[in-house]
Amino acid sequence: MTLFIGLVGWRIQLIGKRRTELAEEALLAVAQAVDAVKAIRSPATWSHEQEAVRKEAGNAVDQKVPGEVYRVTLWRIGENREKFNALRKLQLLCRYHFGDDAARPFDKLHAQVHHVALAANMAAATARDEPENLVSLRREMKWEAAIWEGYGQPDDVADKVDAAQRDLEAILAPHLRADAALLPIAGGWRRVAARLAFWRKSARS
Repeated sequence: MTLFIGLVGWRIQLIGKRRTELAEEALLAVAQAVDAVKAIRSPATWSHEQEAVRKEAGNAVDQKVPGEVYRVTLWRIGENREKFNALRKLQLLCRYHFGDDAARPFDKLHAQVHHVALAANMAAATARDEPENLVSLRREMKWEAAIWEGYGQPDDVADKVDAAQRDLEAILAPHLRADAALLPIAGGWRRVAARLAFWRKSARS
Protein backbone atom coordinates (compact mmCIF):
# COMPACT_ATOMS: atom_id res chain seq x y z
CA MET A 1 0.00 0.00 0.00
CA THR A 2 2.86 2.33 0.88
CA LEU A 3 4.49 1.63 -2.47
CA PHE A 4 1.21 2.17 -4.32
CA ILE A 5 0.53 5.55 -2.66
CA GLY A 6 4.10 6.60 -3.35
CA LEU A 7 3.84 5.64 -7.01
CA VAL A 8 0.50 7.43 -7.42
CA GLY A 9 1.90 10.59 -5.86
CA TRP A 10 5.03 10.42 -8.00
CA ARG A 11 2.99 9.91 -11.18
CA ILE A 12 0.66 12.83 -10.42
CA GLN A 13 3.64 15.05 -9.72
CA LEU A 14 5.43 13.96 -12.90
CA ILE A 15 2.37 14.40 -15.15
CA GLY A 16 1.49 17.73 -13.57
CA LYS A 17 5.01 19.02 -14.04
CA ARG A 18 5.11 17.91 -17.67
CA ARG A 19 1.73 19.46 -18.49
CA THR A 20 2.72 22.69 -16.78
CA GLU A 21 5.99 22.87 -18.69
CA LEU A 22 4.23 22.09 -21.99
CA ALA A 23 1.59 24.76 -21.40
CA GLU A 24 4.25 27.34 -20.57
CA GLU A 25 6.34 26.37 -23.61
CA ALA A 26 3.34 26.50 -25.95
CA LEU A 27 2.17 29.89 -24.70
CA LEU A 28 5.66 31.35 -25.00
CA ALA A 29 6.19 29.93 -28.51
CA VAL A 30 2.85 31.27 -29.73
CA ALA A 31 3.59 34.69 -28.23
CA GLN A 32 6.90 34.74 -30.12
CA ALA A 33 5.17 33.64 -33.32
CA VAL A 34 2.57 36.40 -32.94
CA ASP A 35 5.38 38.95 -32.52
CA ALA A 36 7.01 37.50 -35.65
CA VAL A 37 3.78 37.94 -37.62
CA LYS A 38 3.63 41.58 -36.56
CA ALA A 39 7.24 42.11 -37.66
CA ILE A 40 6.57 40.35 -40.98
CA ARG A 41 3.60 42.63 -41.64
CA SER A 42 5.41 45.86 -40.85
CA PRO A 43 5.05 48.33 -43.76
CA ALA A 44 8.57 49.64 -43.15
CA THR A 45 11.44 47.97 -45.02
CA TRP A 46 15.12 48.09 -44.17
CA SER A 47 18.15 48.29 -46.43
CA HIS A 48 19.48 44.84 -45.45
CA GLU A 49 16.11 43.32 -46.36
CA GLN A 50 16.11 45.00 -49.76
CA GLU A 51 19.67 43.83 -50.39
CA ALA A 52 18.77 40.25 -49.41
CA VAL A 53 15.79 40.23 -51.80
CA ARG A 54 17.90 41.61 -54.65
CA LYS A 55 20.60 39.02 -54.08
CA GLU A 56 18.03 36.21 -54.09
CA ALA A 57 16.77 37.51 -57.44
CA GLY A 58 20.31 37.63 -58.81
CA ASN A 59 20.37 41.43 -59.05
CA ALA A 60 23.00 43.84 -57.89
CA VAL A 61 22.37 45.37 -54.47
CA ASP A 62 21.51 48.70 -56.12
CA GLN A 63 19.19 47.13 -58.71
CA LYS A 64 15.56 47.10 -57.59
CA VAL A 65 13.45 43.96 -58.12
CA PRO A 66 9.87 44.23 -59.45
CA GLY A 67 7.47 43.86 -56.55
CA GLU A 68 10.32 44.27 -54.11
CA VAL A 69 8.17 45.58 -51.24
CA TYR A 70 6.10 42.39 -51.43
CA ARG A 71 9.13 40.14 -51.75
CA VAL A 72 10.49 41.59 -48.50
CA THR A 73 7.44 40.13 -46.76
CA LEU A 74 8.21 36.70 -48.25
CA TRP A 75 11.84 37.02 -47.17
CA ARG A 76 10.74 37.81 -43.61
CA ILE A 77 8.49 34.75 -43.55
CA GLY A 78 11.46 32.63 -44.60
CA GLU A 79 13.59 34.14 -41.84
CA ASN A 80 10.96 33.12 -39.27
CA ARG A 81 10.20 29.70 -40.73
CA GLU A 82 11.83 27.83 -37.83
CA LYS A 83 9.54 29.54 -35.30
CA PHE A 84 6.45 28.54 -37.25
CA ASN A 85 7.69 24.98 -37.85
CA ALA A 86 8.39 24.53 -34.13
CA LEU A 87 4.72 25.18 -33.44
CA ARG A 88 3.73 21.96 -35.24
CA LYS A 89 5.38 19.77 -32.59
CA LEU A 90 3.83 21.80 -29.79
CA GLN A 91 0.46 21.56 -31.50
CA LEU A 92 0.60 17.76 -31.52
CA LEU A 93 1.68 17.62 -27.89
CA CYS A 94 -1.07 20.04 -26.86
CA ARG A 95 -3.63 17.88 -28.66
CA TYR A 96 -2.42 14.77 -26.83
CA HIS A 97 -2.35 16.41 -23.39
CA PHE A 98 -5.18 18.96 -23.54
CA GLY A 99 -7.48 17.84 -26.37
CA ASP A 100 -8.43 19.01 -29.86
CA ASP A 101 -9.52 22.47 -28.72
CA ALA A 102 -5.94 23.24 -27.69
CA ALA A 103 -4.69 22.42 -31.20
CA ARG A 104 -7.09 24.69 -33.09
CA PRO A 105 -5.42 28.04 -32.22
CA PHE A 106 -2.23 26.76 -33.86
CA ASP A 107 -4.13 26.05 -37.08
CA LYS A 108 -5.67 29.52 -36.98
CA LEU A 109 -2.27 31.13 -36.58
CA HIS A 110 -0.72 29.09 -39.40
CA ALA A 111 -3.69 29.94 -41.64
CA GLN A 112 -3.01 33.65 -41.27
CA VAL A 113 0.70 33.25 -42.02
CA HIS A 114 -0.27 31.31 -45.14
CA HIS A 115 -2.78 34.04 -46.04
CA VAL A 116 -0.10 36.74 -45.81
CA ALA A 117 2.37 34.65 -47.83
CA LEU A 118 -0.20 33.97 -50.56
CA ALA A 119 -1.13 37.65 -50.84
CA ALA A 120 2.55 38.66 -51.02
CA ASN A 121 3.22 36.02 -53.68
CA MET A 122 0.31 37.20 -55.82
CA ALA A 123 1.20 40.86 -55.41
CA ALA A 124 4.86 40.25 -56.24
CA ALA A 125 3.98 38.21 -59.33
CA THR A 126 1.65 40.87 -60.75
CA ALA A 127 3.46 43.99 -59.54
CA ARG A 128 3.34 46.99 -61.83
CA ASP A 129 4.42 50.59 -61.43
CA GLU A 130 0.81 51.70 -61.79
CA PRO A 131 -2.37 49.58 -61.85
CA GLU A 132 -3.90 49.37 -65.31
CA ASN A 133 -7.51 49.75 -64.16
CA LEU A 134 -9.82 50.02 -61.17
CA VAL A 135 -10.20 46.25 -60.88
CA SER A 136 -6.47 45.65 -60.54
CA LEU A 137 -6.21 48.54 -58.09
CA ARG A 138 -8.86 47.03 -55.84
CA ARG A 139 -7.21 43.63 -56.09
CA GLU A 140 -3.85 45.03 -55.03
CA MET A 141 -5.45 46.96 -52.19
CA LYS A 142 -6.98 43.70 -50.95
CA TRP A 143 -3.61 41.97 -51.05
CA GLU A 144 -1.91 44.85 -49.29
CA ALA A 145 -4.52 44.78 -46.53
CA ALA A 146 -3.38 41.23 -45.80
CA ILE A 147 0.33 41.90 -46.28
CA TRP A 148 0.76 45.02 -44.15
CA GLU A 149 -0.53 45.71 -40.68
CA GLY A 150 -2.96 48.59 -40.51
CA TYR A 151 -3.69 48.73 -44.24
CA GLY A 152 -7.07 47.08 -43.79
CA GLN A 153 -9.87 48.54 -41.69
CA PRO A 154 -10.57 46.43 -39.79
CA ASP A 155 -7.31 44.47 -39.93
CA ASP A 156 -8.66 40.94 -40.28
CA VAL A 157 -5.26 39.25 -40.12
CA ALA A 158 -4.23 41.01 -36.91
CA ASP A 159 -7.63 40.34 -35.35
CA LYS A 160 -7.49 36.62 -36.16
CA VAL A 161 -3.89 36.24 -34.99
CA ASP A 162 -4.70 37.93 -31.69
CA ALA A 163 -7.84 35.81 -31.33
CA ALA A 164 -5.80 32.62 -31.81
CA GLN A 165 -3.44 33.68 -29.05
CA ARG A 166 -6.31 34.53 -26.70
CA ASP A 167 -8.02 31.20 -27.42
CA LEU A 168 -4.88 29.25 -26.51
CA GLU A 169 -4.38 31.29 -23.35
CA ALA A 170 -7.99 30.65 -22.32
CA ILE A 171 -7.49 26.89 -22.78
CA LEU A 172 -4.04 26.46 -21.21
CA ALA A 173 -4.15 28.99 -18.37
CA PRO A 174 -6.65 26.92 -16.32
CA HIS A 175 -4.43 23.86 -16.81
CA LEU A 176 -1.45 25.80 -15.52
CA ARG A 177 -3.32 26.70 -12.34
CA ALA A 178 -4.85 23.24 -11.86
CA ASP A 179 -1.62 21.32 -12.48
CA ALA A 180 0.32 23.65 -10.22
CA ALA A 181 -2.23 22.98 -7.48
CA LEU A 182 -1.68 19.22 -7.82
CA LEU A 183 2.03 19.44 -7.09
CA PRO A 184 1.73 20.08 -3.35
CA ILE A 185 -1.01 17.43 -3.15
CA ALA A 186 1.33 14.89 -4.74
CA GLY A 187 4.05 15.93 -2.31
CA GLY A 188 1.61 15.44 0.56
CA TRP A 189 0.82 11.92 -0.60
CA ARG A 190 4.51 11.13 -0.64
CA ARG A 191 4.81 12.33 2.96
CA VAL A 192 1.85 10.14 3.94
CA ALA A 193 3.53 7.17 2.29
CA ALA A 194 6.72 7.86 4.22
CA ARG A 195 4.79 8.03 7.50
CA LEU A 196 3.01 4.75 6.76
CA ALA A 197 6.36 3.12 6.10
CA PHE A 198 7.67 4.49 9.41
CA TRP A 199 4.63 3.24 11.35
CA ARG A 200 4.86 -0.16 9.73
CA LYS A 201 8.54 -0.44 10.64
CA SER A 202 7.80 0.68 14.21
CA ALA A 203 4.98 -1.87 14.54
CA ARG A 204 7.30 -4.67 13.48
CA SER A 205 9.94 -3.64 16.00
